[in-house]
Amino acid sequence: MVQDERPSGPDLLARFTRGVIRYRRAVLVVAVAVATLAGAGARHLGLSTDYRTFFSEDNPDLVAYEELEDIYSRNDNVLFVLRATDGDVFTEATLEAIRSLTDDAWQIPNSTRVDAITNFQHTWADGDELIVEDLVGSGDITESDVERARSVAMAEPLLRGRLVADDGSSAGVNVRIALPGESPSELPATVDAVRALEREYRDRYPHLEIESTGVALLNMAFAEAPTKDAPVVMPAMFAALLLAVVAMLRTPGGTIGTLVVILLSILTAVGVAGHLGVFLDPTSAAAPTIILTMAVADSVHIILSYFQLRREGMERDDAIVEAMALNAQPVFLTSLTTAIGFLTLNFSDSPPFRLLGNLTALPAILAMTKGAVPGSTGAGPVRRAVEGVALLVTSRSRQILVGSAAVVITLVALVPTLRVNDQYFEYFDDSLPIRPGTEFAMEHLTGPYVTSYSLESGEAQGVSNPEFLNTVHAFTEWLEARPAVAHVNSFSHTMKRLNMNMHADDPAYFRQPDSRELGAQYLLLYEMSLPYGLDVNDQINVDKSGLRLDVTYGDVDVATIERETTAAEAWLHARGTPSMAEARGTGPALMFAKITRRNIESMVLGTGGGFLIIAAILMGALRSVRMGVISLIPNIVPTLMAFGVWAVLVGEVGFAVSVIAGLSIGIIVDDTVHFLSKYNRARRRMTAEAAVEYAFRHVGPALVATTLIVATGFAMLGMSTFRVTAYMGGLTALTVVCALVVDFLLLPALLIAFDGERSTDRVAAPDLLQARHAVAAGAD
Repeated sequence: MVQDERPSGPDLLARFTRGVIRYRRAVLVVAVAVATLAGAGARHLGLSTDYRTFFSEDNPDLVAYEELEDIYSRNDNVLFVLRATDGDVFTEATLEAIRSLTDDAWQIPNSTRVDAITNFQHTWADGDELIVEDLVGSGDITESDVERARSVAMAEPLLRGRLVADDGSSAGVNVRIALPGESPSELPATVDAVRALEREYRDRYPHLEIESTGVALLNMAFAEAPTKDAPVVMPAMFAALLLAVVAMLRTPGGTIGTLVVILLSILTAVGVAGHLGVFLDPTSAAAPTIILTMAVADSVHIILSYFQLRREGMERDDAIVEAMALNAQPVFLTSLTTAIGFLTLNFSDSPPFRLLGNLTALPAILAMTKGAVPGSTGAGPVRRAVEGVALLVTSRSRQILVGSAAVVITLVALVPTLRVNDQYFEYFDDSLPIRPGTEFAMEHLTGPYVTSYSLESGEAQGVSNPEFLNTVHAFTEWLEARPAVAHVNSFSHTMKRLNMNMHADDPAYFRQPDSRELGAQYLLLYEMSLPYGLDVNDQINVDKSGLRLDVTYGDVDVATIERETTAAEAWLHARGTPSMAEARGTGPALMFAKITRRNIESMVLGTGGGFLIIAAILMGALRSVRMGVISLIPNIVPTLMAFGVWAVLVGEVGFAVSVIAGLSIGIIVDDTVHFLSKYNRARRRMTAEAAVEYAFRHVGPALVATTLIVATGFAMLGMSTFRVTAYMGGLTALTVVCALVVDFLLLPALLIAFDGERSTDRVAAPDLLQARHAVAAGAD
């Protein structure tokens, strides 16, 4: 018989655990003191207020975009959208509102430029003189001013579709924002002023619907999302986990011990992050939830083992030592594999803190509970159900193996039907102002997604070269004809208008200047006539060798933007001048489109490597190459199954997809490790079928409990206002459930099929159950 199934003796772990028990009060004091000191760093945690936090500093798309902004200007903005309820912005009252808002918008902190139809620099000829003036000047607005503004704005390519709707029902006031970067309060101060102005104008002009959107507000939303989630998601998740723990443990000692481990783990991890100067974004702000959930999971394994040993007659201190011995290897391995999983995301130091709490605080707390034998726990009915599954698997392993394989293949076949969609303004739900504001803008004025090109002429002052300008204009017209494109902001339109102005506004001259010299003169004259703050430096570089062209898209997904950009780059390569042939599109929309694809590609490489490393670790820990190879299947399959189910339920994934696999490594491996650890202990002296039943008895109820707890914790993330976090929570919860199904059905069937011979003297299933109980009770 297996007399040494529960290891005892003066080994290091036993001595360590007995030391913790002996000095339990001192251990708890030290643990709390260390966590408190570390936790003091939490006050240094900051919230990221820049979408660029999602990109590494050497991300090629971010580098290209920042290079473009260094040449021209940063394109962070706030866009006020005003919609007239009577369907016409060209009225005296509405133009007055737009002009007034334009003037007031200059007072927004960190604003550097304001553009609207009222201050559009309209050019026209007065004899030989070029007149450049606001489209709607100061003073009372007359009916003739209104009609002039209508005729000019609705015919002007730089306005229509950008600052005035095609049907004339809405108009925009675009404010460019440039933050100095000296204080975290800069963006909040700017956004507060924007929202105050928005409220003021809603009250002052009740005939207008007013909403705001823009990159500055998008950046603010990244800080607002975790702030809004904190008082909702964390308490809800904590309450759900507490109910799950109480339902499973039904004992004050176990519940208190689990809660202390949770608090110590979170406090330490968050505090260390603060000491390191970490800035949280909406995704990393979920770290406390993940730490909490994982801390509960390992605690439950130890506590349920302790309860079982106590009910079997073992003294309290011996039961604690034995429970730690039974779970030390799997808890260490799961902490290590979880760390590897998180490292594939370059995320979180939480696993070491979780391990520390479970190996120190939890034994000390259990040692301080009363010595009475714990009563029944919520795992009783679960244990009976698990034993039924064990008998089913061992008696029908072949059928279960075939059936499980069929289900897996079906779900995996659904994965390619998932649509990748990452419209980053849709990361936020309607409770955050950025979402309704952006949807209002897309419906009534313009889209939020912009791709920019820096088109080079190859020579100083080359932007006045007719050949270059004609090529730019041909590219502009090609873009404007694309169905996905809402607007193209191209300086070639301005040069054509200037040429017409300088020929007595003769429409026949609405074309590019005939010579470089004429173009340079027109541009100089135009620049000298522009007021402060409305220069062309945002469109033309310093030596006038190149210009910026912005393409705005409507309500399309980022995959469409990526395809359109590829087509535009191909046009430039085939039909552009030699100097612009290698121009590349760049911008936030394209950056998010490409990072999702890049992350999926790196996820395959990174998680594949992670799985191999984990398999190697298990081979060494379990001293079995076969176990390591078998472990790959239940570690990989659940993620694929979850994506198959997600394809049916939701149908699309986005940025969150790059997080799921890394998290899955760290979580689903836990179940496999615990099951294989118990199985491997028994397999040395039992048949594969008997070892499977042994593993089910000793770890099955805990796996059900931890799956319930982990799935509940991650499901609570589905309440987040940030879609990436919500998808991450939902997909991870689904993956954990799939992992339990795989570990209870597919993994045991694989072990029986591929790990050992079929004994002729194999004990029948009912007798095996009785024999297993005897082994568990310590019989010789």
